[in-house]
Amino acid sequence: MATGFTPYWKPTGPTEGPNSWVFFAVAHIAGRHRPVAVVSSTGDSSEPVESLQGYPLVACCRRAVTIFSDPENRAAVRAELALAHMYYQRGESRPSEVPDPVELPDLRRYRGPAPGRWRPWDHDRVHEFPFIAACLLQGVAFDPQSGRTCRTLPEPLGTVYRDSSLEWGMVVVDITDVSAVRYGIVGFPVHRARFVPSLQAENQRYGAMGVGYFPSGELRLVDEVHHRQAMAASEYMSKFSLDYENHITGDAVEHLEQVIPLTSADAMSLVWPAESDDKAISSPVTEFTTGNNELQSQNLIGLIRTMSTADDIKQAIVDEIRAIPVYKQALQRDFIKRSGQLAGTRADGRLIRLAFAQNNHLSLEQLARIHSSCVAAALDGPDSEQITSISICIDTISSTPAELVEVLSQVSRLRKIIFLQIPDRESDDASVRIFEELAARPRMLSNIDITLTGAYSAALRKRFWLPTTARDDAVQLAPLDVFPVQQILVRHQLSNYRNLAKKPIGYHYGSVYLGDALLKPERFASGFLTYLATLLPGGDDIFDSKAQLFSFSSCPGSPSADSRASSAQISPILAENWALPTCFSDGETLASPRVRDMVPEGWTVIVSQQMHWNSASSYSYSIQYAFVRPRRQRIMVDSPTLQPPTLDNLEVVGLRGFLEIVAPEIDPSIVERRLREVADRLAAGPWVSSGGLPSHVDPMSVFTPAEAAESLSDFIRSARQLNQRLREDMKEHSGGSMAMSPDRTWCYPELLRKE
Repeated sequence: MATGFTPYWKPTGPTEGPNSWVFFAVAHIAGRHRPVAVVSSTGDSSEPVESLQGYPLVACCRRAVTIFSDPENRAAVRAELALAHMYYQRGESRPSEVPDPVELPDLRRYRGPAPGRWRPWDHDRVHEFPFIAACLLQGVAFDPQSGRTCRTLPEPLGTVYRDSSLEWGMVVVDITDVSAVRYGIVGFPVHRARFVPSLQAENQRYGAMGVGYFPSGELRLVDEVHHRQAMAASEYMSKFSLDYENHITGDAVEHLEQVIPLTSADAMSLVWPAESDDKAISSPVTEFTTGNNELQSQNLIGLIRTMSTADDIKQAIVDEIRAIPVYKQALQRDFIKRSGQLAGTRADGRLIRLAFAQNNHLSLEQLARIHSSCVAAALDGPDSEQITSISICIDTISSTPAELVEVLSQVSRLRKIIFLQIPDRESDDASVRIFEELAARPRMLSNIDITLTGAYSAALRKRFWLPTTARDDAVQLAPLDVFPVQQILVRHQLSNYRNLAKKPIGYHYGSVYLGDALLKPERFASGFLTYLATLLPGGDDIFDSKAQLFSFSSCPGSPSADSRASSAQISPILAENWALPTCFSDGETLASPRVRDMVPEGWTVIVSQQMHWNSASSYSYSIQYAFVRPRRQRIMVDSPTLQPPTLDNLEVVGLRGFLEIVAPEIDPSIVERRLREVADRLAAGPWVSSGGLPSHVDPMSVFTPAEAAESLSDFIRSARQLNQRLREDMKEHSGGSMAMSPDRTWCYPELLRKE
């Protein structure tokens, strides 16, 4: 009797997880969780080690959550979320601002290099919420615990995830409440399988090419039904049988399990739409209402408008306003509608504080066409003493940058100012103009933590954000008495890899420009310690070598905090370094930023990574470094005659000595402890051979003055060659003129002028 047979797919390979990932930062806005930043990390088509799988993915989740949760980042994140509410909210005079769905590329692993796998960076698209996007990008791209970096690419806000993909997984980070950030991982297993159409085919013991050969099959999703729920880190590791217990930094899973709640399914509804719900992402949003309290709101608005011409408001009226349950929402809605009509009276100032002050922060970014006099009024008055930080949108203010900065400079109690720009701006120039005004007031920069979202926006487009020259023959626009470190000159000792028995054959030289990073001494020291601990040998850079520079722009605010702990304060990405291509147009010579002249007001750090060979023909690495500056005469990098630095004109110190000069308030014992920790980490790092370092070599040491002077001569010689290569590359792309093409993302016009 014939038996029934149901055709099926027979697995021919192991089960695997997603090979590429898309990360969404979402927040509850206008009734739904909406995207505010999207970043992708595309996996390699043939090498799993080059992809975010297993523990490295979990480390990205932990890092992103750590960054968004850091108290120092919360004010800027909240300010951009306030702009996101306006961006997505349908107002009376503008349509809904909701992006259309954007599909991720359809990729297949094991098919070799695909044309769409490595997409170019978009240098033109302006990011709506650049600070949030920079947080997410750095969280994915760089893990300071392991030093691992990965390829990343910012994506449009309309990007959506499809669970039918054989390539992509998704991570959602819910930042609605930055004091309780949530996350979730979504990914479905795939395997190779071949179709078995009949019982005869099932019993076949050989393939079409003969005995012992079986077709590998095609890649398919294991499950036909996908439940719309996210996984915690441990669930993800368990689902795909991934090991993490013996990982060098194996506490990310436990950290996420203990601290971070899982994101809800509602947080994924727009970024992971059902096939029949594609229109949802572009659906209109509802206008803000106050529900059953609308009558109270209207009465309140009528009351405050009768006082709009008054010089001040009596405390009894303020108490009466506060007694209304919806007073804050009603005041905010009214002021947003008529902010351009405010006169800047003391009454306006007090009402603005009632509407937009939360604890010690004043959030004015939603007020358009507001005059600096209103800002002054809001920061003045008997109940304003608690306000120590402020956020404001500089694209819509009706005053000049000079007027606004002058008003803010008069408030000595301010400790944080966040300058934002509108999501649909056309350029980041307003941030540059504001910084030029701030640079003329170094005391203000020294005393106040300044955030300019335009700096993050320019870096996300891989463009310079500050001018490369300054007035009065200064080496940079950012004042050196506030941001004292100009640059890092770094070299990696190289070997002949074809014959490991040979000694090192020379150095690869590079530079790191810090003049656009706006790092004060304590913050620089924290980033520098992470930089040294994660510095990879030359030629051994994994994934994205430039992402290692995120050690400066996403690190603890003080060297007293261990970089492995849950602390990651965000500061401007090193835009010049980030904007330059990896290589010059010849495709071989590595590119670095222009090396500036060294002046007595600023410091240059020299870092040398040395190779050490042992009897087994294997090698280990150590690091020597020093902070150097001329005592009297400027050291000219492009001088017609190369004059080696002399010892009597060169000051040489280590990190502790540098901080004792520029930031003596920092406890030197903390610095020493952190230096020892970094040295221990270098001694035990993955680049140390089984034989270890020679007994007479320290993992990390400071150059002696004589060694520093000799090494600096080599650095300057290399810097002159680098600057000449930059000059030639610019001339090649500009036809020999100083006028660069509009699509040029980097330019040093001063190098062409010196010709």
